[in-house]
Amino acid sequence: MKNFIINLINTIFNVQEKFLSSKYKNSNILGYSDNSMIKNHIAQGATLTLSVNLEKNRKKVENDVENLAKENIYHIENILNFAIEKGVECYFISNAEKLLKPINEECGLIFPEKGIKALYLNLISNGSFSFNSDLKFIFDKNSNSPYTILYNFYKWYSLYLNLPGFDKETLSKFKHIEDFEQPQNVEKLTYKEIMDLKQAIARDREAMEFVVNFMKKIEGSKNAFSGMITKDNGASL
Repeated sequence: MKNFIINLINTIFNVQEKFLSSKYKNSNILGYSDNSMIKNHIAQGATLTLSVNLEKNRKKVENDVENLAKENIYHIENILNFAIEKGVECYFISNAEKLLKPINEECGLIFPEKGIKALYLNLISNGSFSFNSDLKFIFDKNSNSPYTILYNFYKWYSLYLNLPGFDKETLSKFKHIEDFEQPQNVEKLTYKEIMDLKQAIARDREAMEFVVNFMKKIEGSKNAFSGMITKDNGASL
């Protein structure tokens, strides 16, 4: 269901992008969206996307995570050690899903926060009294899924290699991506916001597709993942 919504919204974004490009075809530069790997411009009504090592690093994410997952096929949670070594916090908490719901978060990769939300995240994870929280993984100890771990680690690794789509403003909108099923909400977005959200959608889709493809590619994956599901009580993305 989530994948269907993502595809639908991405189609709506494509339509709106073309509309803005046509509407401002006489502008020299209408919109500008960039990070260190991708730059988007509208000039004379045409969209120009300049990728700088984007595809190279996207492929590196896929290959590196696949190798790590193969090495830890029966203990997929061990791949999180790589992120921990890079300074990312990781917690397995009882009833984490229920604890995160009041602040509109889900188990998995949680981005830095400030204020009351940050304090809440710190209290339930490491017990610290701070109004600034760092990047962290939080998983539910009681319903730990290998699929969810792999999906969230893949997104973190994409962030680690500086793929676009992870700036705070874009992530905030992406949490409410279902809102953009309504065309009138899409019409309120600027060209830059649309392009940034399309990158966030791309990263999310890549993570989901990786998990599915990994299961298919690994010889004996059905038995391997069945063992993992039994071990971890099962779940799905």
